[in-house]
Amino acid sequence: MNNTQESTLSMSVGTINYLNKNASITSNLPGFEPLFTKFKENTNGILVLREQQEIDKSGITENKELLRADLVAKAYDISHKTEVYATLVNNLILAKEVHFPETSLSKATDSKLESRVLIIIEKVNAYLSELMPYGVSAADLAALQNVFALFRAAIPGPRAGTIDRKSVTDQLAILFKNNKSVLDKIDLLIDIVRLSQPVFYSGYKNSRKIIQTGNGSLALTARVLDADTGIGIKGVKFTFVPQNGNGESFKSEEPMVKITAQKGRLNIKNMSDGAYRTIVAKTGYKQKELIVNKAAGDRIKLNIQLEKI
Repeated sequence: MNNTQESTLSMSVGTINYLNKNASITSNLPGFEPLFTKFKENTNGILVLREQQEIDKSGITENKELLRADLVAKAYDISHKTEVYATLVNNLILAKEVHFPETSLSKATDSKLESRVLIIIEKVNAYLSELMPYGVSAADLAALQNVFALFRAAIPGPRAGTIDRKSVTDQLAILFKNNKSVLDKIDLLIDIVRLSQPVFYSGYKNSRKIIQTGNGSLALTARVLDADTGIGIKGVKFTFVPQNGNGESFKSEEPMVKITAQKGRLNIKNMSDGAYRTIVAKTGYKQKELIVNKAAGDRIKLNIQLEKI
């Protein structure tokens, strides 16, 4: 992949993580879930193809087994749900046709696995509308078809050990193009809550920034000065508390605490993307609070003045 694609992929992964953390907000957006599912599937496809693009012949077997495991997991999940549906509606023929215990997929030869997955795809496609209440969506079927195609392509032929490099490049271009279209629609939905959920909206916009790689290693720099003298203050404590889109703290994530060094300077190399309620405090000074939004590739610069009590 080129640098632009790498930067776009980094943005996509960061955006997925941010939206996953704020499911309580996105779940109320009309039509969001199928779009988000498609975006995640496309991004996963890009990650798989990037790996495929980078490996050489010595890595083919390992890569194929990863694809195989993914295919078995998706095929079993969708076939089991279809079997449940068929059993409950007394469609015994369909129930038998899609009855594939997980071991019958995981231990099958490559050719038998192909045949069985093709049967699952055919039957699910025929009953897709009836299967939706049972947790089988068009996005699920598309994801199964996608990994199935990747698995078939990764099976070494008599004279070919890898997927043709040009084919991978073409597939990547298609997935990036599709993901841009999907993300443009997600942008429109997120804009609905621009005023009602300003913290979430701001964090989303930051996660959506495409930052070209190679822009430096520091995530945040800060300097704290005495408001009266302009002299840097050593020993100021910064407490970064991760926030969700509602401006609430994540109970599962510990705050990050850092202390300013000489001349009131603070440098942080690694910082996860997202919003942070930031508390700046030192004995003898008035405490300050602010919201810091970290996006992929960004370097945040803070200049803070503290007033003596």
